[in-house]
Amino acid sequence: MSKSIEERVRILEDQQEIIKLKARYVNLNDGGWKGPTHTYPQAVADMFVEDGIWDGRPSTGYAKGHAEIKKLFETFGAVPFIVHYVTNPLIEVDGDTATGNWHALVTMTVPSEQALWNLGLYIDEYVRTEQGWKFKSLRFESAANTPYELGWGKRRLLYSDDPFKNNSF
Repeated sequence: MSKSIEERVRILEDQQEIIKLKARYVNLNDGGWKGPTHTYPQAVADMFVEDGIWDGRPSTGYAKGHAEIKKLFETFGAVPFIVHYVTNPLIEVDGDTATGNWHALVTMTVPSEQALWNLGLYIDEYVRTEQGWKFKSLRFESAANTPYELGWGKRRLLYSDDPFKNNSF
């Protein structure tokens, strides 16, 4: 059975709201050229449902719930420079839930002053709430995480327990 024009418009509007949610997320975290990075950890936490999950394992941590997400993003404030480029959104809306996949290129400088490339895929789940769309889970799956000088062609993956320390970069 085909969807009505109203249902199709609702899906398009929902997809646009989810695109805006993702854009606000990266904008709240990026910085280093005109001020510090990750300056709004509570605002980031508030983008998630109460028991939402942020998962950057194995390289950048895991947090569940607003308090843990806020605390994790406070530690990310040590990053002196970061820019997220997210592209190719594939968003599937199913009523009050949705899923999304995004390609990402994240350029950053860690506190040791090592510049890194981080390329991968965001795999997100969303929920419609009274306040609008929120993340149920946000997972980043790295395809490459490597020092800038080496690039992904010479050293594709670099993992450590603490990505903010100079661990053999």
